[in-house]
Amino acid sequence: MSLGPEEPSESALVEVSPGTALVFGQVPEGLDLIPFSLVSPDDQAAIVDAVAATSGILNVGGQVANGLAQAHGLVRLAPETLKALQAGAAPIQSGGYNIGVLAAQNGKFTAQVRWLPATGANAVGVVASLGPAVAMMAIQIQLNEISGLVKQNLALTETVLKTVRREQWAELSGLEEAVTEAVNSANIAGGVIPGVWENIAGKEADLRKQRNLFKGHVRDHTVELAQRKGHQERRQYIEKNGEAILLDLYSLLLAHKSWFEYQALRAGRARLRADEDPREEKLLQTIIDNARGEYDRTLNQMSTLLDTLNRELCILSELPGKWTIPFTGARRSAGDVGRMAQQLLSAVEKLSGTVRPARTPLEQPNTCYVDDAELLDQDLRILRWHLDEDENLVAMATARERGANGVLIAVSQQRVLIADQSDFRKYGIVRRSVQNSQIRYVRFRDDDATGRAEIDLITRDDNITWRFARGADADKSLAGLGALLADRMDIPATERDAMHSQLPPWTTGPKGLTR
Repeated sequence: MSLGPEEPSESALVEVSPGTALVFGQVPEGLDLIPFSLVSPDDQAAIVDAVAATSGILNVGGQVANGLAQAHGLVRLAPETLKALQAGAAPIQSGGYNIGVLAAQNGKFTAQVRWLPATGANAVGVVASLGPAVAMMAIQIQLNEISGLVKQNLALTETVLKTVRREQWAELSGLEEAVTEAVNSANIAGGVIPGVWENIAGKEADLRKQRNLFKGHVRDHTVELAQRKGHQERRQYIEKNGEAILLDLYSLLLAHKSWFEYQALRAGRARLRADEDPREEKLLQTIIDNARGEYDRTLNQMSTLLDTLNRELCILSELPGKWTIPFTGARRSAGDVGRMAQQLLSAVEKLSGTVRPARTPLEQPNTCYVDDAELLDQDLRILRWHLDEDENLVAMATARERGANGVLIAVSQQRVLIADQSDFRKYGIVRRSVQNSQIRYVRFRDDDATGRAEIDLITRDDNITWRFARGADADKSLAGLGALLADRMDIPATERDAMHSQLPPWTTGPKGLTR
């Protein structure tokens, strides 16, 4: 499939920032178009003129090709899409743009596009020539995402709000409906005309009040959970306050959506006046910078709480028995409440543009010595929620430890997790976590007389001895576990220096150096 520098193509992409591109001509298959909402028709025409004047990407035979003479909107280019474009791009020097090939999942070519990367000098010139229109495009992506929030996926939470917090819900939902209607009216009118703006002007204080109210509630929950270091304490807080946490998170999401849409309307209003008054252009940029900063901070705050909530609920749902959490005056299973938390987390991830990989089940590590293989699958299902996303399980064992009936030992690249077997299997509790940097000495011993094996783990603060069952010394997994831990032994330079400072001064005697 070939395309010469002077042949028209059906599509052109002009990146205005990494991963965000203007679309001219036909929208390539596989890319979701974000149509212009608050970018006025005049700005849309100015965008075409600026791109045509700064780059040859729209030109065929010295003039703008008919099929490329209109900017239809924006698209988000996922990393895999950019890789496909880069892999199939054949640079064309005369036009300052590339030709890239987009491929569908089945490997077939679906579109061949003219593509102006954001890193190119011509793209930088395009952005510089667009003026205030760039500011409106910057907010357009986020406006589209937050406006497209699917509330029906959280129908249960919404129903609860209507019954439990009827007054608050009426005020919040009324504001949300008014702002959404104004955004829709602005889209129809082609801009934030006076008739649209006058209908919602002055509502910012009410919107800010709702947003601050629920931000405060979410912050309080986050602080309360952060102060509870152990899983058991966090679980008790969630069991008692799970309903309030979900309601406050969902309310904040709606309040944040309404507030951000209002800021987008303010920006659209300022843009209409910017050509006549330079102060409005400065106000436009200030509104957008502040709104985007608050947008990110709010989503980060929600994501922090949701991560903790989701993890603890997932642990609860893996435990034997039917764990329940108070919800709407009744009790719902931890799995049901966990699914609601996951829906909220997915919505926040979509809005923030982050995608966390799904937690895949843990597999039995190569180094594994357990006394009850039948419980191994359950242990692994619970354990995966105690590991961070970048942690891999490299070893696992069960043993006896002084002061504990039985312990479960899990080793990742970064640390060693130690749990009382009974508490772990009944409540999902991990007693302690030993970072690699805390390990000072490890010794593996086996006793020929008793057939028992032991591992000593000396940390900065404790001496731990694990004893393994009779005949355990014959199992290579234990020797492997000892070797894995011994490889992490380290005495930091600061501790070594402190130890040296306690040595008596060196003196010279008749037989040489002595202390």
